[in-house]
Amino acid sequence: MTSKNHTISRIIAKTLIRLLVIILAFSIYLYFAKGDQLASTLHFENIWSLAFPIALFLIVFILMFISLKHKFIHSDINWLFSLSCIFFIVYLILLYSRIYPLI
Repeated sequence: MTSKNHTISRIIAKTLIRLLVIILAFSIYLYFAKGDQLASTLHFENIWSLAFPIALFLIVFILMFISLKHKFIHSDINWLFSLSCIFFIVYLILLYSRIYPLI
């Protein structure tokens, strides 16, 4: 019998995976629909401003693969993935809100 915490962590992790896929699909759409405009208008002044988002991206996908490999059995991994995924989704939404008006 599973505990209530394990069931909640499993539901939240599965929901966040679906939400992350939808948000990443939107970024792929932007790249293919308006990629030439993105290349001309989007630039980062400091290359180090990309270091932490890339690190967060790697952490999210490593935790996602671990969660999927173990089929959401470990509730602590599910909660770590959920927390990092929420931060990553908020970052992507803020990034898209800055990029989308430019194109």
